[in-house]
Amino acid sequence: MRSVILGLSSAILLMGPAVADPTDQPGHRSPSADSKSETVSAAEDNVGHWLGTVSAEMTTTSQGFVTAAAVSDMYEVEAGKIATQRATSPAIRDFANQMVAAHTQTSSELKGILMRNNLHITPPAHLDDRRQGMIDNLRGASTADFDHRYLVQQEAAHREAVILMRGYAHDGANPAVKRFAAETLPKVEQHLAMVRKLEQTETAAR
Repeated sequence: MRSVILGLSSAILLMGPAVADPTDQPGHRSPSADSKSETVSAAEDNVGHWLGTVSAEMTTTSQGFVTAAAVSDMYEVEAGKIATQRATSPAIRDFANQMVAAHTQTSSELKGILMRNNLHITPPAHLDDRRQGMIDNLRGASTADFDHRYLVQQEAAHREAVILMRGYAHDGANPAVKRFAAETLPKVEQHLAMVRKLEQTETAAR
């Protein structure tokens, strides 16, 4: 019986991107590589970025900010993990590794602040619909389109994160969370500058 269970576990691990990541929405099955049209993915991402406006709730209420920041971190970590495996550019793989580490750290820091300050707010455990779609577009991208798709998403995601951090640092309701936003803002701005530099290099090479 034990050997059967171990065999099944190994088979599940080998199934690849169709098996849901812990941050994926429950029951979600992602596309396999090369299954997403570049044109459709670009259009979907553009719509997603347009919808990704930072609301007043996210920049003033602790619940709104924590939800937005947690989902942003989850997206960044998962996108980074995918990029470390799929990106063809060593510079982009290096950047992706940095994003995994940085956003894992900020996620942990925010959870610690919530606990220490007795803020009874539970960050979401799964991606929202918009970020799930972006992750699916990365997983389903062709090898030729992947680097470009990742960088386009990264610029939009970090622009949105800058607005979120800046807004809560200025207007947020909780002093401890405001400090976190203020301290995180320059890091996100640095990431955005890094992405834009990578985009210039990637565009010149296309």
